[in-house]
Amino acid sequence: MQLAQYPSRFLVASALAAVGSAAAADNYAEGLAQWQTANLSTYEYSYQRVCECHPEESADTIVTVRDDVVVGVRYARPGFDEQVELEPEKLSWYRTIDDLFSLVTTAEASAATVRVAYDPQWGFPVSIYIDYVTDLVGDEVELAVTGFEPR
Repeated sequence: MQLAQYPSRFLVASALAAVGSAAAADNYAEGLAQWQTANLSTYEYSYQRVCECHPEESADTIVTVRDDVVVGVRYARPGFDEQVELEPEKLSWYRTIDDLFSLVTTAEASAATVRVAYDPQWGFPVSIYIDYVTDLVGDEVELAVTGFEPR
């Protein structure tokens, strides 16, 4: 299955740099409302966790959600034909789209630096950057959604 693709994580990150906190709050509310209106509980999305510790192209993590529960996770590694399935006991480590919204809300409540871009069609976060402690290196969380397919 081919997921709808999103722009390079670097293009999305550049666009995030100009977003202010008031606009971000409006975008969050609009994105959440749009996502809730779509009323999707079964879908598949892929993302990459962006990390300076792995500057080379990282593997896409593909998350399958059925009835608002993560039911499958696999990795699509560049240069490999087969995808690697995750063991079922580790599925709880991965997030639904609703969990991505919760991640943003929790980070904003903790006074972290948060930058988010939202999908124009479905409203979910397509890029999330969180820096919990500005003066600390390595605590950042950065995710870039690379594909999405409703089921």
